[in-house]
Amino acid sequence: MPGTLTPKSVWSPTPILKAAESYRGKIFDIDSGRSVSSDQFQRLRQQLTQTLKQKGIAAGDRVLVTIANGPIFPIALTALLECEASPLLVHVMTPPAELARYAQRFGVKWLISSGGDEQAESVLERHGMIFAGDDWSLLLGRFPEPTSIPGPELRGVPLHPTSGSTGLPKIALRPGFPAMEEARHYTATMAICEDDCMMAIPPMSHAYGYGVTTMVPLLTGASIVTTAKFSVKQLARVLREFPVTVLPMVPAHIDILLFGGGIDFGRLRWLLTAGSMMPKRSAVQFRKKTGVTVCPLYGTTETGGISVATIADGQDVDGRVGPPMDGVEVRVHPPANADELGLEPGVGKLHVKSSSMMTGYLSDTGEVLTPWDEDGFFETGDLSKVVEDGVIHLRGRTGEMINVLGLKVVPCEVEEVIAAMPGVREVKVYAGQLKSKGEIVKAAVAVDDGVDEAALKAYCDEHLVYYKRPRDFAIVDKLPRNPAGKIQVKELP
Repeated sequence: MPGTLTPKSVWSPTPILKAAESYRGKIFDIDSGRSVSSDQFQRLRQQLTQTLKQKGIAAGDRVLVTIANGPIFPIALTALLECEASPLLVHVMTPPAELARYAQRFGVKWLISSGGDEQAESVLERHGMIFAGDDWSLLLGRFPEPTSIPGPELRGVPLHPTSGSTGLPKIALRPGFPAMEEARHYTATMAICEDDCMMAIPPMSHAYGYGVTTMVPLLTGASIVTTAKFSVKQLARVLREFPVTVLPMVPAHIDILLFGGGIDFGRLRWLLTAGSMMPKRSAVQFRKKTGVTVCPLYGTTETGGISVATIADGQDVDGRVGPPMDGVEVRVHPPANADELGLEPGVGKLHVKSSSMMTGYLSDTGEVLTPWDEDGFFETGDLSKVVEDGVIHLRGRTGEMINVLGLKVVPCEVEEVIAAMPGVREVKVYAGQLKSKGEIVKAAVAVDDGVDEAALKAYCDEHLVYYKRPRDFAIVDKLPRNPAGKIQVKELP
């Protein structure tokens, strides 16, 4: 374990690059039927690093990365870090208009993408294809020169968009040390080693997939099976043909599997879910059907992984997410008005302190924000209680954030986009609930004549990544407000 860190070493990509240099696993891409050995991994990283430098990517440049799950994701990530560029990791299906907003807001110069979306070229000043070996091609493009680059020069610092607890999305700064600390926490808790094989179903660009299926394998040498196209049939084939021992999923996948055919989970050691609370009913039904216990994993982009439920914890899934991992401390602060809020005794806001904590938020004004208290604890925004055995029980969230299949949506960001549409007078975005208890994005919109639901949907398709798009629109004459002018969400359709 590293000793005291200097400010320079805290920001360094070296821990990630050292892990990548020693990686001896194998990466299987089942979507293309190709695989990458450890020797090929090193060779492709070196080749891509040279290409990126030749194309002009320099130390301190910020690069938007929209790359789907596959061997090319860790290859491109580590090649950018070798260039001392800072990759800003976003979903592969992020539409061009949203990419342009990121570029403008955070001073991004470059885009590297595997999405194959020709529309992305419309927001780039210049672009072209580059190659990693003979099998993988990537779009590399340059945005118009940013008018400003907010914040300090960041050399080789991975940048992760996060919903935060309030306001517009921020960028969590997660350099090499906290990234590898998170991987160490997972590795120690789940006893992961080079003999393990992880299946990457959650996006590797998302904090959950990034930590579990990118950083953990780099640290341990575990192999990875990747896919960007989840299906029950495909999962059954993978578990039959590959020695998968760790399977990260989201709760919605468990519901899908309940209605699927028989799958042999015999080699699995861990079936994880994260991103939202695992419904007890689904977990119990799944265990009865398959004999497999679902183990919820809990973490945030800011703190990294916080806890992983053990098999014993998984017998009682109802909000139970296991004890804090080694290197993680938690505190619960019940609010003074807990009785007024109807909270059960012991429930309060969860605060976390961890060696895997981000180094701060990069705001769009250029400030590096350090939102923790004087003792180093970060408020997660989650309501929880910690019982006598030290196990964390989640009890929901305190804010307006919407959880769409484990992907977080901040209403005010969606409102900002819709409000910019001509003919929209005012808009309120809020959460709706499905029968399965999952959340969807809804929007109540007051519009001028000529703007209808179809026009709103088309506009959102163009300007928002798929999970941020409202599923339901309600056209209203005006938004309901109280005498103080506050919008009354409970009165919305």
